Amino acid sequence: MTAPAIGDLVAEMSLEAKVAQLGSVRIGSLLDDGAFSRERARSEIPHGIGRVTRVGRESALEPTELARAVAALQSFLRSETAHGVPALVREESLCGYAGRRGATVPQAIGMASAWDPDLVREVAAAVGEQLRAVGCRVTLSPVADLGVEPRWGRIEETFGEDPALAAELTASVVRGLADSGVDATLKHFVGHGRPAGGRNRARPTACLGELRDADLIPFRAGIDAGAPSVMAAYNTVDGVPCHANRRLLTELLREEWGFGGTVVSDGRGIEMLADDYGVAPDRTAAGVRAIEAGIDVELPETECFGDRLVGAVRDGRVPESTVDRAVGRHLRQKADAGLFDDPGPAPERAADAFGTDAVRSLARRAARRSLVLLENDGVLPLADASSVAVVGPNADAGRNLLGNYSYAGAENADGGIEVVTPRAALRERVATVAYAAGCGVRAGPDDDIEAAVEAARGADVAVACVGGQSGIDVERDSPGTAGEALDRTELGLPGRQSELIERVAATGTPVVAVIVSGRPLAVPDVVEQADATVAAWLPGQEGGAAIADVLLGADPGGRLPVSLPRSVGQLPIHYRQDAVSRGEYVFTEGTALFPFGHGESYAAFEYGECSVATEESQTDGTITASVSVENVADRDGSEVVQLYARHSGGRTVRPERELVGFERLDLDAGARAMVTFDLPTATLAVHDRDGRPVVEPGTVDLVVGRSAADSRGRATVELRGEPTQPDRRPHRADSTVTVR
Repeated sequence: MTAPAIGDLVAEMSLEAKVAQLGSVRIGSLLDDGAFSRERARSEIPHGIGRVTRVGRESALEPTELARAVAALQSFLRSETAHGVPALVREESLCGYAGRRGATVPQAIGMASAWDPDLVREVAAAVGEQLRAVGCRVTLSPVADLGVEPRWGRIEETFGEDPALAAELTASVVRGLADSGVDATLKHFVGHGRPAGGRNRARPTACLGELRDADLIPFRAGIDAGAPSVMAAYNTVDGVPCHANRRLLTELLREEWGFGGTVVSDGRGIEMLADDYGVAPDRTAAGVRAIEAGIDVELPETECFGDRLVGAVRDGRVPESTVDRAVGRHLRQKADAGLFDDPGPAPERAADAFGTDAVRSLARRAARRSLVLLENDGVLPLADASSVAVVGPNADAGRNLLGNYSYAGAENADGGIEVVTPRAALRERVATVAYAAGCGVRAGPDDDIEAAVEAARGADVAVACVGGQSGIDVERDSPGTAGEALDRTELGLPGRQSELIERVAATGTPVVAVIVSGRPLAVPDVVEQADATVAAWLPGQEGGAAIADVLLGADPGGRLPVSLPRSVGQLPIHYRQDAVSRGEYVFTEGTALFPFGHGESYAAFEYGECSVATEESQTDGTITASVSVENVADRDGSEVVQLYARHSGGRTVRPERELVGFERLDLDAGARAMVTFDLPTATLAVHDRDGRPVVEPGTVDLVVGRSAADSRGRATVELRGEPTQPDRRPHRADSTVTVR
């Protein structure tokens, strides 16, 4: 449908029909005994509807039945509403389609640990195929927020603390979903990932100027990659709630960036303007403030738009042209998605996308590449003939391997998928496996640490799978220790897990600690007592198999997308800080326990010198830097080459280091690669007081390394010329690899 045709359609629609396109309905309102009900639809959505939400989670339907219900819904909208406009149907997909049978892949923080944009795109496309199979053409993914606050329960949903890494992976998800015909929604715009006190929805610990140079970068990358939708954040920015923030949603997003898509509310975010923030006297006024600020669609159901918005237009409280503008954007998204010509899902083929060997293989590969070997005193890899004691609350609890927006994590119910646990995977591949959980994630009456100690005494090595459980604690109580609305004031292992590690280590049996958690934990005691430590994050349904792969010798190659603190008192510990903000404490080191970008390998790599093509560049030029990397081990391995920069000499204080390029290498034994980075100087831009990116002359110190704290080569380039204002701020350097 062309733009003029959309304009004609808007002109033909009644006010009620137009406002209906700005609203949403939950699938449960349209179902009767698990099947679509035309009678309910005639009552609930007589004028049509913009979006239908939570179709997998709320319906609990199998893929075939859900596809049948969605097809019937779209048929109703085409045939029984005045203008025949189909709905955008959506479900969550942060770690896989969040309905029953949805493949559960590593949570976002784990995918970020792979440092592999192509893999992230491939996984997103596979998830998109399952969404599309049940009729979902839009999803609330990816989370483009920076995860800089470990106390915040939702940090697991992010791609970590760094703008360049998060931007690259955000763009990869957008493209991967589009490969399968699904629209991405970038969330949460903006600052949600740095809440004060680590409390969900709290104001960010940064002003808009600071957000421009960090948190907004992944959102811009996602929009440049083609994301057609953005979700507003719950929090305030500079004292104004994002859902009523015209400066953010209209002036910055649309007028500065040129975004032409839809802006949707977060769940009940518009209601909060009246009910919580008190910036609107009632929900009608809240709806008016939101649409005037730039919100186009209300989720997950219609409360402040709908009849209230119709009344506000007729009372003259908001011009109908404002409604028309929002309707036009939403109809354009539907047209661009091909929804007007889409016959809808094919129920007879819906199940074909689920439970396939290809999906499971991809999930396992993604999980394996997401694991981070934090430390290894030589106990890994294990020998197949080992006698292994598998202990800990996450050793045989499949539910605990899954992220918060999986069906099991969100609904606290069986998701209908087979989850491979570490115990099950090791039992298939190791000669002797003993098992005792020892304790739960939280302390409980069934804790039996002595049983785990006895199992460890009789084994060659003990694998202690500890950590947390992810969930959502918004609409119902969750047993989780991380996830939405599950924030913490301290970052140690919950329950009696530290005691478990200490007691098992005291047996003298070597201990491998496998930390299964969506939250970065402060566990220096665990690292000190263990002979090897692996960060497994929330690796998904094939996580146990991937953990076994790595423990038995597959090189994981993952690197941390966040800095791991020694204690909660160090926060903020993220690496992008200026020199003055760093320092030591009286009783605690000031450095991270493990820095951003850290990860070990079973192979060994040697770096050559970092060289630059020229030691001078113009402020509107490109810096070219190269480094050689050789696998000097007698086994294959994976390495992530990281390029950092510091710009000095300008008027703005910059972080000591900023990631500006990276490349993951899989090198055979003895292989050598030359990695060349072409860094646009525009990547070094900072925003001035008017929000414009500016590149100033000065000195650029480049560092190539294995982490933000592990330097392997340095070079310096002088930027010459007048300050320049690039149209775009590329988030990282282009890189090329030549293997020799």
